[in-house]
Amino acid sequence: MKKDKKTKIGIVGCGAIGEGVACFLEKELSQQVSLVAIVDKDRAAAAALQKKLKHKPKLCRLDELMKKVDLVIETASAQAARTVLREAVHYGKDIVILSVGALLDSAAILKQARRKNITVYVPSGAICGVDALGALSMGSIEKIILTTSKPPKGLMGAEYLKQQSINLEGLRDEYCVFKGNVAEAVKHFPKNINVAATILLASSFGDVQVYIKADPRLKRNVHRIQIEAKEARVNITVESAPSRRNPKTSALAILSTQCLLKKMFSPFKVGS
Repeated sequence: MKKDKKTKIGIVGCGAIGEGVACFLEKELSQQVSLVAIVDKDRAAAAALQKKLKHKPKLCRLDELMKKVDLVIETASAQAARTVLREAVHYGKDIVILSVGALLDSAAILKQARRKNITVYVPSGAICGVDALGALSMGSIEKIILTTSKPPKGLMGAEYLKQQSINLEGLRDEYCVFKGNVAEAVKHFPKNINVAATILLASSFGDVQVYIKADPRLKRNVHRIQIEAKEARVNITVESAPSRRNPKTSALAILSTQCLLKKMFSPFKVGS
C-alpha cells in the first residue's frame, strides 16, 4: 500500500460491519486514509450508508471500485468474498477479508496473490487468542474443539435448519443444531461461523471439531475454544454481544476489524 499519501479504500458490503468500518475510517483514520468507493448488491443499502458519511464515497460497480482504490475491505458474504478476492488479485489490490470461510476453498487464488505480492488481511473476528493458536501451530496440536452457542434468533433463517426440519421457535432449552468439521460448518452456516474458519487458518489444524448450539437463555454469542497440545492446554471463552443492526453479526467482529485497520495505519506497532 502507498505510504506517502492517503491510502484510498473501497468497501464491498454496506451492512452492519460495512457501516461500522466506514464510520471508523472517517472518524479515526481520516488523516491516513480516504474512503473513496462503496459497493453493495443492494444499492439502497449503499445509498443509505453514503448518506451517513461526511465525505461521500462513490457508489459504483465492483470493477470501478477496484480501479479507484489501493485497499479493498470485504464485509459482504462468503459468496461475494470469493468474487471480491478474485477481482482484487486481478487488479493487484491488497484486501481485508471478513467472510473468512471464503478462504477455505480459495487456495489457487491465494497462491496467485502471493506470487503477485498481494497481502490478504484477516481480522480475528469474534474470538480472542488467535496469537495462541498461531504459536501452537508451530508445535504439536492434538485437538481443537469449538462450541458456538447463540440465541435462537441468531441462527434462524439458515437453510440447514430447514433441511433438517429444525424449528427454533419457542425453544426452551439448549439444543445442538450442528456438529461436524469446519468445512461443513461454514457451508451450512456461512453467516454465523466465520470463527471456525479463522481457527482453522490460524492453527493449520485440519481436524477442528465444531458444535453449534441454540440457547434461549443467552443474550450474547458464546464461543468456547478448547485446545489440547503437547506444549499447552488452552481454554478460551468469548461472550460477544450481537450487533444491534444484525443479530447474526458479532459486535466484536466489527471492533476487531477496526483494530486491524488501526494497527495497519498506526506509526507504531504493539505486539505481533
